[in-house]
Amino acid sequence: MRAIWAALAMSLTVAGGAAAQVMDDPEANLVEALVVSAKLPGPAWWRISDADTTVYILGTPGSTPKGMAWDSSVVDRRLKGAFTLLTPPTFSAGVTDIPALLLLRRKLKGDEAWAAADPALAGRVQRAWTAVEPKDPDGWRDWKPLALGPLIASKTNRKAGLEYGQVSRRIEKLARKHRVKVQVVERYKAMPLLKTVARKTDDAAGLACLTETLDTVEQGQDRYRVAAQAWAEGQVRAALAAPRSTDRCQYLLPGVAEMGQRLKAAEVEALADLLKTPGHAVAIYPIRGLVAQDGVLDELRARGITVKTPGD
Repeated sequence: MRAIWAALAMSLTVAGGAAAQVMDDPEANLVEALVVSAKLPGPAWWRISDADTTVYILGTPGSTPKGMAWDSSVVDRRLKGAFTLLTPPTFSAGVTDIPALLLLRRKLKGDEAWAAADPALAGRVQRAWTAVEPKDPDGWRDWKPLALGPLIASKTNRKAGLEYGQVSRRIEKLARKHRVKVQVVERYKAMPLLKTVARKTDDAAGLACLTETLDTVEQGQDRYRVAAQAWAEGQVRAALAAPRSTDRCQYLLPGVAEMGQRLKAAEVEALADLLKTPGHAVAIYPIRGLVAQDGVLDELRARGITVKTPGD
């Protein structure tokens, strides 16, 4: 689901709807039988199989310290001879989308009426923004709450030396070394969802998201580092303890829940299709989405597909 947040961020970096303030979090609950720590060195793996195919699935972390070391020996071994590396769905926008992205960016600009109505929240934003933008301490005043959430989260993580996606990039590099085809589950155009979010998200949703982001920022970024280290050591439950404000915020946005279901369905279908090819394959997917109730592995089990845990 981070792909959806990345799509929203895209509209910020180019030169009515969800009024409920209680976040509906489809990944809040976990399948306990799947939350098992690894026996092998390094991060945890799950696998699905039939008579002549095995698909090894690595759960990937969220934000991790830049340059974080982790044991990739199992990844390297399993990529050798694999017929594909399956990677999660992605969003994209092209050159022709730039005018629309700029228009959306303008829609995320706002006056300071919300700040006047909630001075306590505005004070928290001021402190968080100044910490990451000391040369432009009032820059936050140019943005609506909906934009401030991802902006503050991104800037805070960057200052703390945290990155998203570096584990996946390393695995794709290893796949190229082994001449393994990288197969993206599905590619989606970002603009339809971005337009829905910018046009239909109301102020209440933006404020709720901003509040949750500030709650996370004010508690510090060490929890990301601890969870990342746990992931590297195959300690699944501890890895799942990373803050989730970014993920949870997405579900306040119109169209996101439906897109989330679409992304999950595409992933499940793609994994099931891999079982039609004899041999072995490797797949990567965000770790919480794998082990959540009604998540990817839960859906595969419901189809009657054999799922093994990192403890098997």
